[in-house]
Amino acid sequence: MSSSSKRMIEEVVEPTKRQYLLFILDETLYAIGSLRAQEIVEYSQVTKVPMMSPCVKGVTNIRGNIVPVIDLLQRFNLGTTTIGSKTSIIVINHLSQGQEIQMGVIIDEVYEVDDISSIDLKDTPEFGSKVDKKFVQNMGRYNKDYIAILDMEAILDLDELSVTVD
Repeated sequence: MSSSSKRMIEEVVEPTKRQYLLFILDETLYAIGSLRAQEIVEYSQVTKVPMMSPCVKGVTNIRGNIVPVIDLLQRFNLGTTTIGSKTSIIVINHLSQGQEIQMGVIIDEVYEVDDISSIDLKDTPEFGSKVDKKFVQNMGRYNKDYIAILDMEAILDLDELSVTVD
């Protein structure tokens, strides 16, 4: 085998690494693809909007843009996030019906941005996670444990989030 053929095979087999934003929510570590996050801002006042889904806390002004804010913990049906000194909002650019919109998700604390190799990604198990499987893209091995890598498309599904409350 020629050295160029061997190099091409090694390039195909070599695992890729992607960066993830890791954060804490209710004492559990989660991740999203770092490219999904436009920015992270300190939690600021959220103005309630009537007749919204309970997990939609309202809207806030971030750099002149009105951004809907989702309580991730409530979206997962795991309670309500308690606002503390490290509470933040991750601003995400979300594509909906061909239009890019900004949406914010409340988290307890930013952990770090780090790489997870493609060989350390596994399918989401059918059971054993606190979070509904539809919200989990896959599981990633990080520091010898597996953490849920969230599916932001499912979490920010506007059809589900637009269900109003009487």
